[in-house]
This record gives sequence, C-alpha cells and structure tokens, in this order.
Amino acid sequence: MATALAHAQRDTLLLSHANPEDNEFTLWLALQLANEGYRVWCDLTKLLGGEVFWDDIEAVIRQRAAKVLYVLSRTSNTKDGPLRELHLAQSLARREQLKDFIIPLHIDDLPYGDVTIELTRVNSVSFERSWASGLATLLEKLELDGVPKSSSFDRSAVNQWWRTQFSASAGIRSEEEELWSNWFPIVQLPSEVYFHSLSRHGIGKVEATEDLPYPAFQDGISLVTFADASDFEGRLGSGIYIAEESKPFEVTKLREETDFGKSLFRLLRMAWEQMIAEHLFPIYELANKAKSLYFRKDHIPLDKAFFTGTQGQKTYRSMVGYSTRKNPTTGETKKRYWHFGVQSRPLVHPIFPLAYIIKPHVLFSNDGSSLWESKKRLAAARRSQCKDWWNDTWRDRMLAAMAQLADEDGLIRVPLGSNRFAEVSSKPCLFTSPVAYTDPQDLVPSADVEEPVDYGRDEDEDDVFEDEQEAV
Repeated sequence: MATALAHAQRDTLLLSHANPEDNEFTLWLALQLANEGYRVWCDLTKLLGGEVFWDDIEAVIRQRAAKVLYVLSRTSNTKDGPLRELHLAQSLARREQLKDFIIPLHIDDLPYGDVTIELTRVNSVSFERSWASGLATLLEKLELDGVPKSSSFDRSAVNQWWRTQFSASAGIRSEEEELWSNWFPIVQLPSEVYFHSLSRHGIGKVEATEDLPYPAFQDGISLVTFADASDFEGRLGSGIYIAEESKPFEVTKLREETDFGKSLFRLLRMAWEQMIAEHLFPIYELANKAKSLYFRKDHIPLDKAFFTGTQGQKTYRSMVGYSTRKNPTTGETKKRYWHFGVQSRPLVHPIFPLAYIIKPHVLFSNDGSSLWESKKRLAAARRSQCKDWWNDTWRDRMLAAMAQLADEDGLIRVPLGSNRFAEVSSKPCLFTSPVAYTDPQDLVPSADVEEPVDYGRDEDEDDVFEDEQEAV
C-alpha cells in the first residue's frame, strides 16, 4: 500500500543539472515541458505553476519525482552535486523498482565512452545536435511512459511566470545609446573604375589567367578593375594583352545608373582576400565557400593583438589560446588550441556606407597550426569553448583582429592597383538608438581592463579544464 501511494504521488519531472554551467539549457527545457502541461521541478523556475518551491531536492527525488531528467554534460559528468543526485535517484529506482526513472539528456560533446558508470547502461536522449529534435524525442518517451500532466502547468502559467521574472520595461532607459556594429566603413575608395579591352596574339580564346596581381575579373572581353592597364603588363596569361586601355568610369554614376553593385562586391571581395594573403595569414574555407583568416600560434608576438578599446584605453586580446583535456582513465593530458578568425563580406547596398561586414569565427587544432578537418567536431568544440564568451568578448577580439591588419593611423589599406587602395577604418560604424537598455540579468561587474605592459594571461587563454580527452 505504501509503495502504491508513493507511486501515485510521483507526478513531477525533476531536472538535475550542473549549476551554473548548464543553466541555459535547463531553463529552456523546464519552460518547454511546462508548456506541454508537465509538472516541473527546477531550481531555476521555483514558483512556476503556482507550486510551493521545495528547497530540499532530495525530498523531491524521494517523494514526488516521476522521472529524473539528468542534464548530461562534460560538467555534470564530473561535478559532485549532480552526481550525488544521480546516485540517490539510482538507489531509489532499484529499491522501489521504478522503470526508466532516470533519463539522461546528452547536451554537449562528452564522448559516450566517458559517461559516468552510473549511466553506462541507461539510454540517453540526444540534445547535442538539436534541442528541438531532442525535445520531440523526450516528449514521446514521457507520453509512452504515461507520465501524468497537471492543469496548473500550461502556457498561461509559463507566460505568467515569465512576466514576473522579466518585465517588458525592465532595463529600458529613456536616453540615447551608442551601439557598436560589425560594419567597418570604407572611408576612401578610388572614384574611377576601368573596363580594359582584352585581346590575344594569334588564334585562340581570349581568357585572362585568374592569378592576377590586383583585383580584376573578366566580363566578356573586358577586364573590370580599379587598376591601370600597365599594372597587368605581362601578367594576363600566355598571349593575352590589353588591346585598348579603358577610359575611366565614375564609380558613383555606375552605381546609380547600372547594376554595378555585383561587380563592385566582387572586386572588393577579391581585394580583401588578396590583402590577407599578403599578410601571410592562413585561410580556412567555410562550408559556404567563404574564406576566413585565422591566427596561427606564434603568428604575432605572444599571440596577443593590441587595440584601442571602446573607452579609448590601450589594451589587448589573445588571438590563440588553449585548454587542457585530461583523460580520467589514463591520466593523459592533451592541449586543444583555439584560433580566432574573421570573415569579411563587402557591403555595397545601401549606397551609404560602403563597408566590410566582419564575422568572427573560432577554429581548433591539436598543435596550434593544423586545423581539424571535421566540421562537426569543430562545431562541438566551439560550443564548449565559447559558451561563456559574451558580446564584449566577441567585439573586442574582432576589434583586435582588425587593428592587427591596420597601419599606425588605424586604416587598413586594401590594394586595388599599384597606386590605388581601398582604405578601411579599423573602427566599426556606430549607430545611435533613441532608447538605452541595461539587461536586468547582467549584474556581474566587468573585469578590469588589461594593461598592455602586463603580459599576464588573458581570461580565456590558458584555462585548464579537467575534462575528458576529446574523442578524435
């Protein structure tokens, strides 16, 4: 009778997780499950559904939990608190013969072979590739196992909870705020472009080589470029020459009167790629064929790029760093290097401003040089390494990378010909918002700014994680 009563009271889904490392996923899942009508116990939601919050998680496991949803990650796999909750749930399940009492939710790149022995024989639900697909699988399991729902847990309860936690007006200030963008303006561009007429000696196809000294492309028998004809003398390929030097066409009029935007985009993209090659940066080709430069270890002194911060202070950011992975079985440690990189895309519409849009990337290697080939593995490592990189971290590293490409006057000179350049500011466009906003959750004070004379560690550069060695 006592066992039957205990089973009848088990109507709650308990979320066990590493706090604060896995809070983001856990809060999302708790609200999704409550939306579906399940009674959820989670230390992050507390009074969700109007329920009195139980402070004793062990009491919830012993008396109310229908399922223990164990958020399985690299952190929870080794952290004492979640492991104690897992051990209690396992003991209770054996004693009361609770079938599938624990459901592990695998959310990151923790190798399955390294999962704690408590869960080696327990089937987990995969969330590491897609939270949405993982949720769908979990809901099917809960429905199949007949986990009861509660009328006090539904969408209206979630909405009410959300409104009490996050006011729509909280953090809004009636004052202007200056916002930084990732648009780096082209402050100077040659006013004229050329359409040089190509020909060849003898019979054959008029086709210039792709390996040209300056940005140019062939359109019919015309070579479209910002460079003078003399810049291509003897460089167009076997038998190919400029038969007639083009008159200059004004860029502004071409943009206004013709569909020249695509041609300008192409020239500026080619110019950027040639420029970073001249700086001897390694290039990584992304899935969409776009190219990103990245910093190889020792490419710059101490792997640190100096720049002027948002408050006008001289500071730096590391462009390469590493974490140390430890295999708990063998004791072997292994470094995993991360490499910061940036991808550039010309912005030619709207007409003002012309700019390069800069997008940051983080790549990985085992030796500080040779990048991993597996895009799946890169993506998993990126989620793990960068989960605590907030907006200011990404912004500052982007500013540091651009400053590394600039001359002393702060301009990045992108060659368009032997005596022509696109001059790009190493400071991005700033926009003014009519209202300002302070995130109510952003209560952690900013770290002190690093001084350039202090070659101490950057906050991300030499972090040591006592995690399992990453699967290759």
